[in-house]
Amino acid sequence: MQRWLRGPASIGRALFVRAGAPRPFDLSRPLAFMHIPKTAGTSLVAALIQALEPRALISGLDGVLFGDFDSFSSFQDDLRSHIYLSPEAMPVNADLITGHIGYTSLRQRFPDAQLITVLREPFCRILSHWLFWRGNTDEVLVAWGSWADRVRLSHQPLANFLSTPTLACQIDNLAVRMLLSPHPLIPVADFIDPKHDRQLLTEAHDRLGQFSRVDVVENPKLGGRLKKWLGRPFDIERRNETEGIPEPLRRPLVSELTSEAVDLLAARSRLDLELWRAVTRRQVRRRNPEQVRLQALLQCTARYSLLMGVPSLTR
Repeated sequence: MQRWLRGPASIGRALFVRAGAPRPFDLSRPLAFMHIPKTAGTSLVAALIQALEPRALISGLDGVLFGDFDSFSSFQDDLRSHIYLSPEAMPVNADLITGHIGYTSLRQRFPDAQLITVLREPFCRILSHWLFWRGNTDEVLVAWGSWADRVRLSHQPLANFLSTPTLACQIDNLAVRMLLSPHPLIPVADFIDPKHDRQLLTEAHDRLGQFSRVDVVENPKLGGRLKKWLGRPFDIERRNETEGIPEPLRRPLVSELTSEAVDLLAARSRLDLELWRAVTRRQVRRRNPEQVRLQALLQCTARYSLLMGVPSLTR
């Protein structure tokens, strides 16, 4: 576990989320939730819909998560209709916008929207992403056409999965990618060069400062604070969790967490981890971010070990 906590030398310790007092919720303006995959966003979206009862809802994906993939004609029609490859493709009259849509698309199409997002400890996020993809059946993947070939790369060992450049759009510092893409220093089909870390991290902090609400999944007060901000009942129920891994793809999680895989997890999360620490420091004020992180890592590895068919890490 010590290796999980070290990571690279901190590159953003002097940076903080540039946010002042929380901006009051304005019912007359659209609300846009930038949903980073595997950050409990499905549960949050359901709670937002129930609380706000929007007149016009948009939910979908933009191009940030697809990298260099362009075979969208292979998608089933109902799914393809929710892929917005340009900001102009999104209906402009929505009052609630949700989905895996990056900052740039949201701000260009809805310049007056109140933006919110939630971060998650990034090692746990990446592991959850890998296992969620690994749990998809061929029946589910039919709708995704040739994109399914990339999803099936999750059948490989974790280290191989984390080494695949065409998956960088899904696994490489995803929060920073969704905040900043398109960006000349962020390749669409390769990993971010560490020499650009400080510039990208500074820009990502600045972007987060433009959000009305930013929090972390690990904050036990997340739901209560959103309830207070919205000024209406707000209950988050757990949804869209990975239920199980097909038997042929199960193997002890501890055997996947090789030295190579842990080093790759650190590389693929180094920027997101700095953002998460800064937000956690601000939002979970009575706990050290490293204690919050340790608890998250212990809980997620225990749960994911069960999903992979092993009762505990110590067995």
